[in-house]
Amino acid sequence: MNNQPQNAASSAAYIPSAQKKRSFWKNPKFKFGATATALTISFVALVVVINVIFSALATNYLWFVDMTKEKMFNISDATRMLLDPFRHKEDLDIRIIFCQDPDKLEESLETKLVHNMAQQYAHEFDFITVDYIDIIKHPALANPYKTTTETTVKTTDVIIENGSDFRKFALEAFYTFARDTGKVFALNAEFKITSAILQMIGDRPIAYFTIGHGESVEGSKIYEMFQDAGFDVRQIDLSKEDMDSSAKVVVINNPRTDFLGFKDSVNEIAKIDALLDNYGNLMVFLDATVRELPELEEFLAEWGIAFDRMLVRDKANSLSVDGTEIVAEYTREGLGSSLTKTLWALETPPKAIVNYARPVRLLYDRKDSRDTSVVLQTSSDKTAIATELDAPMDAEGVAGVYNLMTISRETRMVNNIPIYNYVLVAGTKSFTDDKYVGNPAYGNGDIIYAAMKAFGKETVPIDIDFKVFDQTALDLTTAEANTWSILLTAFLPACVLVAGCVVYLRRRHL
Repeated sequence: MNNQPQNAASSAAYIPSAQKKRSFWKNPKFKFGATATALTISFVALVVVINVIFSALATNYLWFVDMTKEKMFNISDATRMLLDPFRHKEDLDIRIIFCQDPDKLEESLETKLVHNMAQQYAHEFDFITVDYIDIIKHPALANPYKTTTETTVKTTDVIIENGSDFRKFALEAFYTFARDTGKVFALNAEFKITSAILQMIGDRPIAYFTIGHGESVEGSKIYEMFQDAGFDVRQIDLSKEDMDSSAKVVVINNPRTDFLGFKDSVNEIAKIDALLDNYGNLMVFLDATVRELPELEEFLAEWGIAFDRMLVRDKANSLSVDGTEIVAEYTREGLGSSLTKTLWALETPPKAIVNYARPVRLLYDRKDSRDTSVVLQTSSDKTAIATELDAPMDAEGVAGVYNLMTISRETRMVNNIPIYNYVLVAGTKSFTDDKYVGNPAYGNGDIIYAAMKAFGKETVPIDIDFKVFDQTALDLTTAEANTWSILLTAFLPACVLVAGCVVYLRRRHL
C-alpha cells in the first residue's frame, strides 16, 4: 500500500515528459518546416538534374542561340544554298575528321571554334559526319592522309574526306591573319569547309595558271581562290606543254616578260587563242610597272583591250595618302555590271579596291562577234589623274575617268543558242591581295567569284565571308538586353512563386 502513492507519483512525473517528447514531432511548425526543407532540397536537386540533362542534350543537339553580330557559331544561308542540292544523295559520304579526341578539342579556343563549325555541318546536312582519330595512340590511322613519305599529320590537323578523295588542312588554314601584325583577326572555317566539300563533290573544270614569265602563281591569293572554288588548278609552261582542250580558264597573273608569238619556234599566244576558240576564258592581271609585252598586248587588242603606260591616282577616293590605293566605282550598265550588280545593289555596297593600277583602254564597244564593257573605273566626278610611273606624288596629271578593270565577250550561236566566252583584264597585280579578299568590307573577291560563275563554274563559294573577331561582345540592343535579363533572372523565380501560390490556395480550401 505504501508503494502505490510513490508509483503513482512517479507515473505522474513521467507522463508529462513523454507527452512533451511526442508533441515535438507532432508540432505543426516542425511538420511544415520539414516539408518546406524537403521541397527545397527536392527542387534544388531537380534543377541540378534538369541542368545536367539539358546541358547534355544541348551539347549533343547543338542547342544554343548565336547572338554575335558575325554569327560566329552558325553556318550561313550561302553555305546552305550551295550544299542543299546534295542532300539525300546515298552515294555521298563526307567525313570531317579531327586527329584528337573531342575533349582535347574543347581545351583550346582555336580548335573548339573549328570543331563547333564542323558539328554545325553534321547537324545541318545528312551526308556529313564528324569523326575522330587518335594519332598519338594509333599513329597508323594517319597513314592514309600522307601524300608523301615526308608528309606529317599533326593532332591539330583537320581532314575532310569523300571516299578516297580528301583534303588535309592545318589549323591555321581556318583562320585569317592580318598581314601587318601577323595576328589572327577572323575565323574562316566556314569558307574552308564549304569550298573543300565543293571541290570533292561539285564540277571540277580545269583552270591553268601560266608560268615561265615571272608570274605570281603558287602561293598567290587568286591561285588559292580558284582552288577553293573547286577548279582543278594546274600550272603550265606554254613553251613546253599544251593545254587540255576542255579547260575553262587560263590565268596570267602578273607576268614580267612577254609570251612567245608567231615569230618564235613555239607560239604560246596561239595556244591561248586556241583555248578561247574552244569557248575557254582568260584572266589577265598586269602590274603597272611592267613596261612592254608586245605579243600579249597585241593579242588583247584583238579583244578590244589596251593598256596605257601611266599610273592612276585619285587622292579624293583612296585609302592611301598618295592616291594609288583607289576606291573604284562600279559600272551600272552593260556587260560589266553583271559582275558587280549584287554589290552595288546593296544599301551599303562594299568597296572595290584597285591598288597601284594603270589605265585599261577599250578600243571598241562592239566589233563582229565581240563586245567590251567596263567593270570598274575611277570616280565619275573626274577626281582621278594619270601620271607617269616615276612622277612625284604631287605631280599634275590629266584628270578624267579611267577604266581599272574591263571585260570582253565573244558570242557564238550553236543550235540557235548563244554561247559566250570572256576575257577579264585588270591593270593591277594587287586586286586579289589578302586584305581585299574575304573581308566583307571589300568587294574584290566577289567580283572574281562572279567571273568564275560567268566562266561556267556553277558552284562557287561566293558570299561566305570570314567572321571577324574585332567585335567580341554580344550584339544586342538595349531593349534586347533588358528582355534577356528579365527572362534569365525572373523566369525561374516567377515559376517558383506561381507554384507556391497554387499550393497555398489549394491548402486553404482543403
